[in-house]
Amino acid sequence: MEVEPGSNVWEDAPDNILLRVAAYLPFRLDRLRMSLVSPHWRRALCGRGQGRPPQLPLLPPLPPVLPWLVFPNTEEPSLFCAIDRMRYPLGLSRDVRNARFCGSCDGGWLVLALDTRPTQYALYNLYFGQRIPLPGGLAIPDGAGNVPLVLRAATFTSSPTSPGPNGYMIGAIVLVCSKWCAAFWREGLPNWITSESDDVWMSRPPQDVKFAGGAFFFVTADEKIVMYVPTFAGDENQYVMRRYDCDMLQRDGYADDLQGNAKIARYLVDSRGVLHMVLRYIYNNQGTARFRVFKYQVLPQVADDVPPTGTWLSVSELDGQMLFLGQGCSRSIEVAQFEGFEGSTIYFPDDRFIPDPEPTVDNRRSYSFIDMGKYSLQGEQGAVQPWPPVDRRPARSDKAPPTWWLH
Repeated sequence: MEVEPGSNVWEDAPDNILLRVAAYLPFRLDRLRMSLVSPHWRRALCGRGQGRPPQLPLLPPLPPVLPWLVFPNTEEPSLFCAIDRMRYPLGLSRDVRNARFCGSCDGGWLVLALDTRPTQYALYNLYFGQRIPLPGGLAIPDGAGNVPLVLRAATFTSSPTSPGPNGYMIGAIVLVCSKWCAAFWREGLPNWITSESDDVWMSRPPQDVKFAGGAFFFVTADEKIVMYVPTFAGDENQYVMRRYDCDMLQRDGYADDLQGNAKIARYLVDSRGVLHMVLRYIYNNQGTARFRVFKYQVLPQVADDVPPTGTWLSVSELDGQMLFLGQGCSRSIEVAQFEGFEGSTIYFPDDRFIPDPEPTVDNRRSYSFIDMGKYSLQGEQGAVQPWPPVDRRPARSDKAPPTWWLH
């Protein structure tokens, strides 16, 4: 084919050639960027009149991608890629850099608490910059009306990019009038909602939330489970949240942990369809030293009129899986999909909202990125290894702890 001088042979490249090139791009972000080069490239990759760039319906499925670790910062946000073990700058608008990240889900979505007065909340997509406003108030069933909330951690039923037949829903740990409770939002609601029962508040602080098996599970500081089930009810078939406080048997070692000198952080993760709780033992003099994993099991009912009882059973290994921990966004991933990674390994960021004693130059609070790494359940006890490598992560943030970019 003869090409005229100064012309761009790729501008009008055949569709099949563009599709073959795009198929070699393993990351969604690279494919999206390619689709935005020109209208012709977008039609080739997305089809004529089909969807928006994030759908990319004509391309083969993306290979599995490990979560990226996002380091928030008001000036220089960055991310760490686990595959090539490199850190990259992350281009974000000023208001996103100033926001607090409260959760993440598949498809590159974040829950943001924007730096406004009063605080405004939004969903934000890291791939293509889409925003979905979230309300800042909770509708209290006792007649108190719509009251402001402080959102701490959030989880999703599904990604806003590919919602289920009933759409997607968010469950969150929130503070309202200095009291802890659960809050829920689905697209179209003017406010967050909570349980329809009289018992709105939680007696112990919830430490994590996870959606699994059609219900939202909250684990409290005393390792009790509070479950909320979304249900259609009423003449107008509206969404309501049914609350169930699970009767729990005390796990082995719980009393000993109460007497110990470690602070314990608790995470919930869905591993092959089974709810698990991960305990992270944090000591003042050495940071995180070890982990324990338990799976949630409902015991058989002793009688029809007696509610079932749940318990936590210890798990010694993860059977070919690795865990990535984060409030509301923990993930269990099959290690066989990725070369160079080992099973029964737990990856954890320094996600505590504990200010560094040394403020930044302009006296903003800073958060250290010191207590993070990976831990093998099958290795020697206390064998925490640095991860990401110390030279591939910033020393601190002037805004918030790290969070996962889930693909």
